[in-house]
Amino acid sequence: MNVSLNFVSRIVGMVVLAYVGWSVGLNLSNFHPDEFQQLAIQLLALAGAGLGLLVTPRVTIDPIAELLRRSRSVPLPELLLVGAGSMLGLVFAVFLTVPLASLPAPFGQFLPLVGAGCLAYIGGTIFALRRHDMVELLRGLQRTPPAQSLPDPEALPPPPRRLLLDTSAIIDGRIAAVARTGFLDGTLIVPAFVLAELQQLADSADDLRRGKGRRGLELLNEMQRQSPLPVEVVSVEVSGVTKVDDKLVALAREYGCPIITNDFNLNKVAALQGVKVLSLNILSESVRPLVVQEQRLKLTIRNEGNARQQGVGYLDDGTPVIVEDARHLIGQTIEVVITRLHQTQTGRLVFATLAPSQESVASSS
Repeated sequence: MNVSLNFVSRIVGMVVLAYVGWSVGLNLSNFHPDEFQQLAIQLLALAGAGLGLLVTPRVTIDPIAELLRRSRSVPLPELLLVGAGSMLGLVFAVFLTVPLASLPAPFGQFLPLVGAGCLAYIGGTIFALRRHDMVELLRGLQRTPPAQSLPDPEALPPPPRRLLLDTSAIIDGRIAAVARTGFLDGTLIVPAFVLAELQQLADSADDLRRGKGRRGLELLNEMQRQSPLPVEVVSVEVSGVTKVDDKLVALAREYGCPIITNDFNLNKVAALQGVKVLSLNILSESVRPLVVQEQRLKLTIRNEGNARQQGVGYLDDGTPVIVEDARHLIGQTIEVVITRLHQTQTGRLVFATLAPSQESVASSS
């Protein structure tokens, strides 16, 4: 089968190239050949026939056989891409057909076919070499939502929260520690008029006011460098008001954000106007320990301590209070004085001693 196909291809190639050689010679002689030109035409036809007889299998059967052999190991999507590239090359060849066909014979007869074959080959080759890019492009087009579909408003991420900083909160300095704990979330906003008030305090002739202003500026610079929350200074002016507190309240109402302040009067004015206020003083009072050092309190001794002569009582939240020299007072309610607070990974320990009045009672008993 292969031998017969090879033979047929040689015969066909010989006939085609012989005709091409004869046609070229005839056109070169302007269709009126003399004896010498007729001999030249015959020689061109014989040369074309010999060339077709020799090279036709190499340019027809061998490439096709190699293509079929390789196609067995190529995935079907890649074959489709090569076919699409060849078809695209043929589309471009259509645009070249008219100018190429207008060339004088025999170029106008054969160049359109040659150009179509070359462009089809180039298109298939390009798609084959860039097949991975083409596959990624097609996948990206499949993942792209339709242009007419709008995102669901409920699926959009919420805008970043804004927190307005008052002058008193910046000078206080505790806002930096609170930001580092992670209890606050959002962007700390410092209006330009608050920064101007800090600069005015730092340039004051009064030593106390000048110290407060410089401390506020230093803390603000430190927060911009080290705070986990972004700190932004916004240049915004509020028309119709002159006082800094009134500007903060108006700006908070416009932005819909709370104010962080330690100013008692600003807290009340903002609350009356429906503006939320985050007070560091209220926060500090809320997280204040139930007991402090040197505090006196009534305590019931319930258990023995680990060390000698220690008694253990408990606060209302379950925090153990270790009282020295109170082992013999188990079951009694006595007055103690807090001496030391110790924080551990599992909780807090409170150490105490008997109150002076209680020591005399205990020694007499």
